Amino acid sequence: MLDCVFKNMLQFIHMTKKISLKLKSIKYSGDSIGDDIRLEVDILGKSSSVKKNIKTGTQQKFDKIVGEFDTDKKIFESNINLRIIEDDPVFNDIGNLETKIKIDTSKQNQEFSYEVSVKEFRVNFSKAKAIFVITLQAEILGPETYLSETQDGWLAVKIKGLVEEKSLPAFLRVKLLKSDNKRDYFNVLEGFYTGKQASVKKRPDNTSYIQNGILEREPTELVYSISKKSFTADDQTYVADDDPNNLLKLGIYDIEIPDAPHELGRKYLDRARFALVWFRIGHSGDRYVHTGSVSAGCLSMNEIKKWDSLCIKMLKARKGDRVSVGTLRVIE
Repeated sequence: MLDCVFKNMLQFIHMTKKISLKLKSIKYSGDSIGDDIRLEVDILGKSSSVKKNIKTGTQQKFDKIVGEFDTDKKIFESNINLRIIEDDPVFNDIGNLETKIKIDTSKQNQEFSYEVSVKEFRVNFSKAKAIFVITLQAEILGPETYLSETQDGWLAVKIKGLVEEKSLPAFLRVKLLKSDNKRDYFNVLEGFYTGKQASVKKRPDNTSYIQNGILEREPTELVYSISKKSFTADDQTYVADDDPNNLLKLGIYDIEIPDAPHELGRKYLDRARFALVWFRIGHSGDRYVHTGSVSAGCLSMNEIKKWDSLCIKMLKARKGDRVSVGTLRVIE
């Protein structure tokens, strides 16, 4: 019976494939219009940005995900917009290319090269023209399998090589390797334990905590106003708090996939079952987005009973870099 269930899972998984679109390189030739180069990629309503100092006559290599998509079609086709911007204190030089990308999902890896020209814009007339060749790689990943939702948003697993059990957040992407009567074995594909092998004990009814299907993986976009003491997400506004002696600086920050249960949230579990789920702001330090009535430098959502619905959306959200769920913009 278990073998049959596992085979059915694999058959369903085989129907849906995931495309990971990566930026592999930017080649800069022609006239020099400056070195502060920013690439913006828009596809299927998703945007990604890469900024790098690149000099003319050189090629900069990358391995950055700029989009991920699920499809059950043999040929995936979409409009794609590529925009090159040379950031300048006075005038930004911009080149734009609107085209199509066509991916054969029966092939493992495919590369696509696009040429974007940028003319220098200045007060005085200039004939300077730069050429940028952008190389993208489409990698066919196959299924999306992920950890199912749990009571508090965390699942205790055994990480290979570690003695103590660790917790992984709900909806985290994994790759199922094998299954037996007691446990499922998998690779962690994103978050704090990316690249690690792990296993999880099955539920008491012998069903799996690993699910498969298509999730809406749009990036979360939070905007926090220091003066209003509130933040918005998906056109909803929430009352929030910060530490006036340790304020977040104005700017845009990544919000990470949750790293571990945060015990300081335990006292709120009577009003929010996901109170232990915190999202780190940036990729270092100890500032988080979480629910609670106090802040020690974090962004604390005061409306505790509203946290669960927002938290589930954030747990499912992805920016496309396998590390972040989205961004936080801090304004006055």
